[in-house]
Amino acid sequence: MRATRTLLRYLAPYWRSALLAPLLMALEVGMDLLQPRFVQRIVDQGILAGDQTVVTQTALLMVGVAVIGLIGGVGCGVFTVLASMRFGADVRSALFRKVQSLSFGNLDKLETGGLITRLTNDVTQVQEMVMMVLRIGVRVPLLLVGSLILAIITSPRLALIFLVLVPVILGALIWVIRKTFPMFSEVQRGLD
Repeated sequence: MRATRTLLRYLAPYWRSALLAPLLMALEVGMDLLQPRFVQRIVDQGILAGDQTVVTQTALLMVGVAVIGLIGGVGCGVFTVLASMRFGADVRSALFRKVQSLSFGNLDKLETGGLITRLTNDVTQVQEMVMMVLRIGVRVPLLLVGSLILAIITSPRLALIFLVLVPVILGALIWVIRKTFPMFSEVQRGLD
């Protein structure tokens, strides 16, 4: 927890970008979640009723909503990259300053390869984690909750499938994480 707080200090100067990225991702997800409702409207009120006007208007509305979602997604990408790259540059700079402040005796005890790994690979991994949290860490929960709500609104009976699928998917995800985490640790040790 202490390490997280320390790293958050380096993200704090870029709080605007770090805040705008998830908000724009929420906009993109919201627009994505509206699309199935528009398709439902086209089928129910347009095609089945034989009303071409509803089909055309709803299709144009879908395009507009998709463009808004695209703007949200691109904006999220831009602000995510800005926040994470600047964060990474600050962390890397702080690490360089720390290494330069070490005495020659301490530097002799440390391996050059280990220092280089810490200054490059480790910072890059933390930087990528910030990017993932700002994008995927927001998108996945919003899509899951939004999809669940829309499924219940559309067909409560059909939404019962989620009761079976969500635990199965979570179980598979936990299994994959447990299998790959030791491999990741082994690769990290090899890099050191």
